[in-house]
Amino acid sequence: MHVAILGTGTMGRAIIGGLFANNRPIAIRAYDTSPQARSAIPKEVTVAPPDQWFSANAAPDAVIFAVKPADLAAACEQVAACSRSSAAHAPLWISIAAGIGIGTLQKHLSTDSRICRVMPNTPARIGEGMSAWCCNNNCTDGDRTLVEGIFSTCGKTIAVPEKLMHAITGLSGSGPAYVFLFLEALIEGGVTAGLPLSIARECAVQTVLGAAKMAAQSGEHTGALKAGVMSPGGTTAAGLRALEEHAFKHAIIEAVTAAAARSAQLGE
Repeated sequence: MHVAILGTGTMGRAIIGGLFANNRPIAIRAYDTSPQARSAIPKEVTVAPPDQWFSANAAPDAVIFAVKPADLAAACEQVAACSRSSAAHAPLWISIAAGIGIGTLQKHLSTDSRICRVMPNTPARIGEGMSAWCCNNNCTDGDRTLVEGIFSTCGKTIAVPEKLMHAITGLSGSGPAYVFLFLEALIEGGVTAGLPLSIARECAVQTVLGAAKMAAQSGEHTGALKAGVMSPGGTTAAGLRALEEHAFKHAIIEAVTAAAARSAQLGE
């Protein structure tokens, strides 16, 4: 499999790391306009600009655009021009830019292009990511298998209708930041209650990790899992009451919907 990646920031490097960790035969070419980002590309990757990607004998099966939404249009047009000027077959185009729809991508590539839109998240860096994806009607079953093969190396994947992608962005795309903020609050709460910082951090991280694994493995409704921690008039009931008094659940819902709305704005 040959994959080319434009943009080697956090997510670009996460995808590269996942592909290599899978121990499958793969050739990766990558490029970033930032010298600092290029210097962080693993030595196993061929660092080359897009005009060197499309030799007839080694054209990429997929090109991943891992650039910021504001830079995506120019990136698509540049790389598509390089592809058209070669004798190589057209690749599957994959974008991970938040908010940018397939219709917009087709305008900058072509209406007959095979295009996939993916929303991964940063835990892909450690192989625990969540990547939702959708393809246009030009894509084949082989293209869908290729997308699954690339992003499953970084964690879990799920195929969704494109109309759900803004909500996915607000939930799992931005969600790690909400979790980190919650962790930060747990740690500071532990310190405020009298714990040393190192102990508060260890307890907070393992608590969130264990609770997430419990939710994943049990299949129970989260409300039932929550009830399983409480006893009448106990410490957990007092803590949950304090959270509700400060609109904790409402704040999280608002965060997800605000991020989803911003994703939609980016695509306008």
